[in-house]
Amino acid sequence: MPAVALSRGIQALAAGRPAESLPLLRAAMQAPEQAELAALNLALACMALGEFGEARPLLLRTHASLPGLGESAFRLGVIAGQAGQPAQAAEWFTQALRRQPGHALALVGLGSLAENRGDFAAAEGFFARAALLTPEEPELAFAQARIAVAQGQAERARRHACSCLNRRPMHVAAARLLAGVLADEAALAALPKADADSPAWVLVSACMLLRAGAEEAALAALHLAEALGEPNADLTREINALLARLGRAPLPGEAAPESASAVLQRSTALWQRHEFAAMVALLRAGLAQYGPVPGMAMNLALALNAQGQHAEALAAAETAVAEADNKVVALVNRLAIMPYHPQAGRAEALLAAARAIDAALPPMPAPCPATPRRPGRLRLGVLSGGLGTHPVGWLTLAGLEHLPAEDFALTVYSLKPRPDTLNSRFRRRADAWHEVGALDDSALAARIAADDLDVLLDMGGFGEGGRPLALRGKPCRKLVKWVGSQFSTTGLAHMDAMLTDRWETPPGFERFYTERLLRLPDGYVCYTPPPYAPPVGLLPALANGHVTFGCFNNLAKLTDAVLQAWAMLLRRLPQARLVLQTHAFADAETLALTARRLAAQGLPMARLTLLSGCPHPEFLANYARIDIALDPFPYSGGLTVCEALWMGVPVVALASDSFAGRHALSHLSNAGLPQWVATDLHGYLQRAEAAAADLPALAQLRAGLRDQVRASPLVDGPRFGRNLATALRSII
Repeated sequence: MPAVALSRGIQALAAGRPAESLPLLRAAMQAPEQAELAALNLALACMALGEFGEARPLLLRTHASLPGLGESAFRLGVIAGQAGQPAQAAEWFTQALRRQPGHALALVGLGSLAENRGDFAAAEGFFARAALLTPEEPELAFAQARIAVAQGQAERARRHACSCLNRRPMHVAAARLLAGVLADEAALAALPKADADSPAWVLVSACMLLRAGAEEAALAALHLAEALGEPNADLTREINALLARLGRAPLPGEAAPESASAVLQRSTALWQRHEFAAMVALLRAGLAQYGPVPGMAMNLALALNAQGQHAEALAAAETAVAEADNKVVALVNRLAIMPYHPQAGRAEALLAAARAIDAALPPMPAPCPATPRRPGRLRLGVLSGGLGTHPVGWLTLAGLEHLPAEDFALTVYSLKPRPDTLNSRFRRRADAWHEVGALDDSALAARIAADDLDVLLDMGGFGEGGRPLALRGKPCRKLVKWVGSQFSTTGLAHMDAMLTDRWETPPGFERFYTERLLRLPDGYVCYTPPPYAPPVGLLPALANGHVTFGCFNNLAKLTDAVLQAWAMLLRRLPQARLVLQTHAFADAETLALTARRLAAQGLPMARLTLLSGCPHPEFLANYARIDIALDPFPYSGGLTVCEALWMGVPVVALASDSFAGRHALSHLSNAGLPQWVATDLHGYLQRAEAAAADLPALAQLRAGLRDQVRASPLVDGPRFGRNLATALRSII
């Protein structure tokens, strides 16, 4: 009977057995009177199994046939969000709320999207509204605590974190957050039921001990929390990370994830918190249980790449390409991984991968109608999510500020609000400013077309939040790629040109690019040094008695070949030290994994210092620890090279043939230090050894390097502005 099938199907789905519910719900769809309800539940079952391709048409059908329900729209928003389409996700969540104003999960979805784009005020509002509807939900209290931390409101963060732990005492992330905002152990009295037998109290104590470096005491506290509280996979991971750091055997593995959809949602949350090791473990378990779900494979590729596991990351990305229905998303994911890979990161391979994206795109939409150019100032647009304290901001602000205002009208299309000092300077230069992050591709293109631009600078590319595919209809006269995930050609037929220089793309490199190359006479960027950068100190080696090398790049850039080169260098210089700093080291499991990897590549761990992320002023101050910076390869440093030079630290680099592999060459040459760039590994090591052997010369260079950079084209905004203006005029 169809009615019985529907009831049993819904029961199986509610009990967490979606595979069992599928045949029952399909049978129930045969009865016209219950077909739509069965279709909705079938869509939910498919989503639970990661079958988004089958779920989406069912949801579109039930969205039309069940106008009183918001669930179909909410689920379509979830699918859009996991496909990397935040604007579409926001529209679906909004539609869900129009139908059901009390749909708490749709509010949570909008809050999460706002949090991801840095609009913390909006996120706070959505989470607060959801909390009114479901006041006992601990995850909402935790979300509000996160937002409070982002806004610098420690007391409100403490209150919400305590509320979360009162409802779920073993919420590890909330305990970690609370430990970060409490001044000392006495402040634990603020916790509800704060006594020695409270698992939440013990868990927060453990997190505070971890922050203080008291690892043995923290381990004992974590074990006590485990004994007092309910079984918890997050707590097991926390204990195992600490056990790995202490060189001990891990606890038994955690339970398999409950659904493919849950795996994807949780892995995204772990990515946002830089908990890469937990993300890898979760996704591997999910893939083992549910098969090669493309979204899982893509997220796994990102997480492995962030840990520096390049071969495994590329393999996961290739799996996603093979399995995905939406090839474009998977191909973009693969291209984002490739520049870090020693072989796949070569220019020719990147060109082929970029062209594959263009070939997989649907037919080109009809271009916007061409109109004659209006007289007057050249109308320039900028599309970016990085116009603030972000690498894009530090490397483009000076150039845009110094574009001649009498010749260029600047319209900004901001993909992500960034309420900071740098952003205010971008706003002052702009003639018009539009926040467009919530617009879908067609609406974004229409917004740009309405302004009748002569040139649009795409400063997002295929990076996180970039929207190059929204520009396929050519909503302006010329499209130019500049900064923002500028690691290779875009391969896109609609991208007219790319801003570059003679070091990034010397004559003969045109074959690696589908765009016309607009070579600026100096470097292709202009660095804005932070006003809060500390003064350059004395050479540390003079006081330490040994040379200290350093690298402050993302862990993703540290290939095995890089680590082997550094191990060779430290063998040749037995007194030398090496400092590595990256935000990834804040994740205890990633730190432990990296330590094992460094040791396996022959690096002497007793002579290494591993630092996690920190506020930018402190990050810059850490250059006082090192004498010589070592640039990674094949993906070289960009902003980190500029920062090292500004802090008086020369950089040893090795140039490859990709755009990403030549950033350091461009910046060092622009600053008058081309001799610090090698063309092979032998030259790289030789340059580092020679610099370490001549401390007087190194000290003299350090003392005058900031003045040298200050006098160079690398930070000369007026000069760069004139060059940029000439290049942009040349394509109209």
